[in-house]
Amino acid sequence: MTGQEEKEKIVSALEGLTRIAELKTDVGTVLVTEYGARILGVFMENKRNPFWVAKDLKDVVNRRDWNMGGNRIWISPERNFFYKKPEEFEEWFCQQSLDPGSWRIIGWDERNIVLEEESGIKDFLSNTEVHALLSRQISVSDTWLKKNLAYMGIRVRDAIVARGFLRNGINLWALTQIRPGEEKSGTVIILTRRKAKPIHYFGKIPGDRLRVFRDHVSFKIDGSAVYKLGIAPEDIPKCSKIVYYVEYDKEVFLLLMRTVMTPTVQEECLDVAKAEPSGPRGCIQSYNSGPDLCFGEMELHFKPAVRIKDLWVSYADYDIDVFAGNRREVLRVLRKIIPKPFLFQR
Repeated sequence: MTGQEEKEKIVSALEGLTRIAELKTDVGTVLVTEYGARILGVFMENKRNPFWVAKDLKDVVNRRDWNMGGNRIWISPERNFFYKKPEEFEEWFCQQSLDPGSWRIIGWDERNIVLEEESGIKDFLSNTEVHALLSRQISVSDTWLKKNLAYMGIRVRDAIVARGFLRNGINLWALTQIRPGEEKSGTVIILTRRKAKPIHYFGKIPGDRLRVFRDHVSFKIDGSAVYKLGIAPEDIPKCSKIVYYVEYDKEVFLLLMRTVMTPTVQEECLDVAKAEPSGPRGCIQSYNSGPDLCFGEMELHFKPAVRIKDLWVSYADYDIDVFAGNRREVLRVLRKIIPKPFLFQR
């Protein structure tokens, strides 16, 4: 299926269910949905979409589910807002008031869009209600096209203003769902300092899925088993970077999420690990799903919201860089970021 066919399939599935904004450039387009405030697709030169999108997209929206794919805004700590029994980490679910929420497009042009929503969210650990105003501004920041290589840069600004009792604070959380490779596994790479110690959020990640090197950690993305990786803020350089390299037949993609607004110390990092709640916490994370859905995730956690009188206020800027081309040119870009990257095979 070509990129144009994939885009038409998404638009057709969502017809009459939600507004879709198309940000247009000379390299391609970005699809943004009002439902869930998603960046649901990036289509460059008729190439395929590197973001994961639910196969039953129409059904997902009809039943007001959250898991439609693409890039989204969430909040953390996950233990507080996503577990009905937070002490035991049991009964995970996503509150509909948070996602898909009640987002509204309040303005857009060919290269920019702004969305907002107001919602009531329950903090299960504190047993309190939080009222939140969330906003997203998504812009195409840069594009260029060379022989065998295309580039599109996307700038995202997420913000929250919350009111309510928050014993453990609150912070913004950005997630991008990604598609595994076809003949080869995809690889998430997180840039690190020397002697980084990965955090195993859901349990021990086996050695054939995780490799640690002097300047980076590589994590296998194949959508065949549930694992979650975290990297502590103390192990991350000043500019936080998480990279995804993947091959779909002859189409090769490199996705880079980067920011300078992640926590720098443990005290600023709110999301505890399910496997060891009292242990170290990660501000960059990556998730590999099971075969029922078959996707991966790139995740950035941002600094906690600041309390101003009776409000909690935070915003976060980050960039999503998307490169698409042949293997030689995409690997050349990757090696400028990481000189000797480790890539998983099947």
